[in-house]
Amino acid sequence: MFDFPKADPVERGCGDREPGGVYCESGLSPYGRPLEEFLIDPPLPVPDGLDLVNKPQLWQRRLPDGQPVLDAAGNPIYDLLIWVGEQHYPYCPDYIEETRRYGASRRLNPNLDLSRLSCTSRMILAHARARNTVWQTQCPPECCHKDVSGHADNVEADSESVAETTPSPMPQAGPCLFKAWELIPQDAAQTVLPEPGPESGDTSANAFTRPLCLRATGSTIYQYRPTGESEDGLAPGLFAILPITGFALIRFADGSVNERAKEKVLAGLESHGEYAIPFYENDR
Repeated sequence: MFDFPKADPVERGCGDREPGGVYCESGLSPYGRPLEEFLIDPPLPVPDGLDLVNKPQLWQRRLPDGQPVLDAAGNPIYDLLIWVGEQHYPYCPDYIEETRRYGASRRLNPNLDLSRLSCTSRMILAHARARNTVWQTQCPPECCHKDVSGHADNVEADSESVAETTPSPMPQAGPCLFKAWELIPQDAAQTVLPEPGPESGDTSANAFTRPLCLRATGSTIYQYRPTGESEDGLAPGLFAILPITGFALIRFADGSVNERAKEKVLAGLESHGEYAIPFYENDR
């Protein structure tokens, strides 16, 4: 029950975890996969009529023909849709970089029927500024870390002719999620470092004209290089699908936890058996 990946209980962009809270986690593991494999690129529009702001909700997974997707035990699979608020994470990379370092930890409404979630469930994350709607009017990102063909100016197409033929650049396709880093304004940084030179190892044409910025959110500090292009085209989008590794129940001062949430987690253990999501109790 206790040997599973957990998120680090550090101060986050949204602050410290609150006593009595129930948190859905996607923890880090030395045996895990790179975070980029779980990012959605290009980001997807938030479905019409879906109000996620401050309202995490369950979403039954279905096939394109509308039939429910079933797990190995024949039970329907429910995913968890969560809005990452720009009040605490003004830019989508703020949350992505935090997750890269400490894992994901999202507080849930204890009224949610957590017993429906199993180890086949996923966290589907949305942010108000994940999808670049004006990408066609802007320069491509320096790099697409998912290597999507045509997303970045460093991605080339393989020639379908003889091997000696020089590869030709792919036409730009998008929007690329990784452009979001470059659209963060320079004045959003806590520190602006001197412009890099050739000794930095980055030999791209514009690496020497864009400042290297450090941005801090919660316990996370990360770097980005702004292009100075407008961020006004950023719109809501789904940007990540993460595995759920466990629930964290945060203790009150007297050592108790939210019993309503715990009952639902325990019901999930009984209902899903070996496919159940484990949980633990912690002081923070």
